[in-house]
Amino acid sequence: MEEERRAENEDQNAEEEAASFNKSDDLAEEIQQLVEAMARAARNVWSSEQRLQLENDLRRGLGSLVGSLEEALERFSRSEQGQEFQERATRVADRVRESELAAELKEGLTVGLRSAADEVRKFADSFEEGQTHSRPAQDIPVESDNDESSEEVKPED
Repeated sequence: MEEERRAENEDQNAEEEAASFNKSDDLAEEIQQLVEAMARAARNVWSSEQRLQLENDLRRGLGSLVGSLEEALERFSRSEQGQEFQERATRVADRVRESELAAELKEGLTVGLRSAADEVRKFADSFEEGQTHSRPAQDIPVESDNDESSEEVKPED
């Protein structure tokens, strides 16, 4: 009896797996059909007369806007306020260029001074090393009050 239940359960599980597999196939097929339908709709919209008309309208509108802006800028540049604005902008640009030049000069001078200081330190270090290695021991004569003869005393290292 128990074996019959197991067999029934196994048969039922196999049927559920097959149904599940078929459902996943159905799902993949439905997704594929949706993608194809969306692609076809996009192609139709892209090639439609309405889209072409909208594109032409946008081009004309943007062209008109650009023309109007150019005309307004031309009138403004000829006006007194426009000329004053251009002079101010030129002065600001000149100041910016001058401050950039000053910053570059300062940076260059700083780098040069740092390099010079490093070279002087290296020279001083090598000079000091040469002095400490080349000092010979000196004999210094010392006269004694009691003794009229001179004795040589070597310094202690």
